[in-house]
Amino acid sequence: MAQKLLIKAENIVHSYGEQTVLDFDKFYLYEGEKVGLVGVNGAGKSTLLKILSGELKATEGTVFRDCNPVYFEQFASDESYYETDYSEAGKMGVSEQIWQENVSGGEDTRIRLAKLFSNNQAVAFLDEPTSNLDFEGVNMLKKRLKEIDTMVIICHDRAVLNELCNRIVDLSFGKLQSYSGNYDEYVAQKEEQFKTKQNEYENYQAEKKRLQGVYLEKKIKAVKIEKKPKNISASEAKVRAYIGNHKPEDKARNMEKSATNVLKRIEHMEVKEKPKVEPTARPDFRLTNPPKNPIVIRGEHVSFSYGDKVIFEDADFMIKNGSKVAILGGNGAGKTTLLEMINKREEIYVVPGAKIGYAKQNMSQIDLNKTVLENVRRVSIQSESLSRIILARLLLSERDINKMAKDLSGGERMKLSFAMLFVSDVNLLILDEPTNYLDIPSVEALEKLLMEYEGTLVFTSHDKTFVERIATEKLIIKDRKLKKAE
Repeated sequence: MAQKLLIKAENIVHSYGEQTVLDFDKFYLYEGEKVGLVGVNGAGKSTLLKILSGELKATEGTVFRDCNPVYFEQFASDESYYETDYSEAGKMGVSEQIWQENVSGGEDTRIRLAKLFSNNQAVAFLDEPTSNLDFEGVNMLKKRLKEIDTMVIICHDRAVLNELCNRIVDLSFGKLQSYSGNYDEYVAQKEEQFKTKQNEYENYQAEKKRLQGVYLEKKIKAVKIEKKPKNISASEAKVRAYIGNHKPEDKARNMEKSATNVLKRIEHMEVKEKPKVEPTARPDFRLTNPPKNPIVIRGEHVSFSYGDKVIFEDADFMIKNGSKVAILGGNGAGKTTLLEMINKREEIYVVPGAKIGYAKQNMSQIDLNKTVLENVRRVSIQSESLSRIILARLLLSERDINKMAKDLSGGERMKLSFAMLFVSDVNLLILDEPTNYLDIPSVEALEKLLMEYEGTLVFTSHDKTFVERIATEKLIIKDRKLKKAE
């Protein structure tokens, strides 16, 4: 039985002023499909989601819908919480919060998701539904989204895309490319495409080199034929040519013609571009004069409260030199509080040789009135060429590095703050939710740099895949204590 076609978008073009963000032939969504929409920040993912769901009309093109679309917006805040289905709110753990005037970011996300789930038989269009959710909230969301039959989702949490999606659509330069399977399968297919392109490029270069050799060989032969052989008279040369029924100039002309044909073959070869490979240089960590102590952070009998709210009570922990430690816990458990205490060395011992670099969510270390490159130069102890490579590895292009920091998007500012840390004299990194604002390619670029990082790293993140790839140890805040997590 053929799948029912629910969405048919054709010849779609969408522009903001003179900038065209979407320009593709078709996008079809069939019943039962769970599509993950991926692409870099600014590629137009949210715009496409709005057009497909009917929230926005495309500049050009047609969209046919045979479904009831429901749209979840990333940054929206729905004040009419009391309209949310009470039982659905209960399933999302926020049945009491729908009556409150002020709720947290995570609670707001859960309430708006509960409202979405109360629409039966709807096709869901979700823009970053995991924003502000802790691990428990993300797990609850995945369980509920599995109950939805058809959806299109933008999400930087790769674990969510892996568990839910049966198709990935890659949006790049306004064009769409579809891949069957979940996110990991999409990555495998992209890697296979890269290998194919690399082989095609190498074969193209080898054949081009061979033909250029043939061309030069024929040109040299043509020149030799035209020349009279040494040690024979002109009359003898004429006799030889007569006997052979070919004049030297005719032979030379034919050889020139043959060389020209080879040149035409080279010119008409299908050009294969070399696949882009990121630069691999990394900072010289020795320049940071890292501490030699086996333990760089130690907390003994740590207690901390906000008024009557106790965060830590007689807690003990230690962090080894060179380890990458993830601090886990639910919303409000005290993860950011612990990072702040380490940074300020309040009630927690940090060895004197540790130079702390703290990437705060407000990115206050950036001078907004300087360019990207000027911000990096201001703190760098590495060479300028290395600094530029780090910026490139974080997907900040040559054009980006000359932008004023105040003109950067949230994701670009986050990447700049990381670049500033990697090239500075710090040897102990503290990162608070580093994947916030980042698209998946940027998260993966950051992962590579952190996996190579030679210093000590302490971080929090709700991104399960990020934690699993980076952390060498995990500490969980539970019952006001810090315990090792599996």
